[in-house]
Amino acid sequence: MRRRARVPPPAAAPAAATASARPPRRALLKAAAAALPRLAADVVLYGMLAVLWVSSVCGTIVEILGRWVFGEGSSVEAAGTAVERACLVAMLVLIPAYVPLVRMRVLERVEFERKEKERREKPASNQASTVALANEELPERNRPQLPKGVKLAPLFALPSLLQLMNLAIIMLLHQEGSLMWRVGSVLFDVARLGIAVIGALFGVPNVFILVTIPRVKDGDNVTHFQSP
Repeated sequence: MRRRARVPPPAAAPAAATASARPPRRALLKAAAAALPRLAADVVLYGMLAVLWVSSVCGTIVEILGRWVFGEGSSVEAAGTAVERACLVAMLVLIPAYVPLVRMRVLERVEFERKEKERREKPASNQASTVALANEELPERNRPQLPKGVKLAPLFALPSLLQLMNLAIIMLLHQEGSLMWRVGSVLFDVARLGIAVIGALFGVPNVFILVTIPRVKDGDNVTHFQSP
């Protein structure tokens, strides 16, 4: 009698193909380890910006408006003061890592904008000399430009607000309850309120734009730009 040859089950081949198609665990761990530093940097940067925004809006603004509307010592003023103190503690924890990370990200963003400008303005081979001559005659075209969305005009009011705060501090040195002291207290609150509004509406969004590196498309892949 002839023995029939054993035929392997049909599910064995697909199972082997599936196993071979799976990425190795070492590659996954390597990719996760490479992404971890940037993820940690994002947590510090965006966490600090969130704390600054909350401190301005939910802390300073709520405290001052609560004192003006509901009177000194109101629960609204106390809530704003508590938020400010909590945010201050968070800032002290994050700021040692925040400052160097901001500098690094801003430099990356400047490099990204420069490369994007070169890519958009790359001249054709037959127009290279004409464009180079135009760049020499118009050096302002080569100046670094701010990313879209960054607004600097409102920030020019900060020096005036700081001078107003300095004047208010001098007036607060007078006897408490006097006319000069009361005027100084109001001016101090006005200066703090103005700084908080500018910081929340323009300062924090500006820094957010500067530290956010856009993703660049390389064929069908989308990756974060990184300076060399």
